[in-house]
Amino acid sequence: MILILASALALISESVVCDLTPQGHDIPQHGPTGFTVACPADHEDAAAIQSAAEAAIAAIILPLPRPGRQDGNPPPRLWAASELTMQLGNGSWRPALAQPMVRAIPWVPRQAIQQGAAHMLCALAFTPDASGVDQQPGVACISDVSTDLVERHQRASMTQAASLWRFAPVPVPYCFNHQLLTSATPTYPATRRRQPPPAIPDPDLLPNLCEAG
Repeated sequence: MILILASALALISESVVCDLTPQGHDIPQHGPTGFTVACPADHEDAAAIQSAAEAAIAAIILPLPRPGRQDGNPPPRLWAASELTMQLGNGSWRPALAQPMVRAIPWVPRQAIQQGAAHMLCALAFTPDASGVDQQPGVACISDVSTDLVERHQRASMTQAASLWRFAPVPVPYCFNHQLLTSATPTYPATRRRQPPPAIPDPDLLPNLCEAG
């Protein structure tokens, strides 16, 4: 869900998809250092689209700060986008809203696993700035094991990861509500019978943090 915070949004009349190539070494661990972008050259407005896409990509703050281990847990896994959608509105091209250029996916914290948790389902609320960054995203998490200890460690892990997300910059303030599930694979001693996996928590139990303000 996307909540528009501006008083008016330009009427979108056309969309074009551009190809992105992430730059950098070991992107799943370090994230991209930047992107190159290639928009359709056969479009009648190709030069304007390419120029606007390059300007948007250049505005993203990269490389990412190096994510560290938190409470002994491994850093989040990183993902880089391969496409950028550009939209024409009021005569100018700009990225579509709520396009993650970099995502960070945390592991289920070991402290939660030790308490028997297998799933971490979180609600995220992003309000990216003009460079596509939200340093303090809203986070709320639930699990198949509902204790304060489990939820505290899961929320801390997800908060660290969410601060590493990067969005395509747009000139319109908005809030993007997103849900993210990550799960652990349990291991069993050879002498213990394998148990069926716990049920994933009900997504309807999570709040919409954009609406909650």
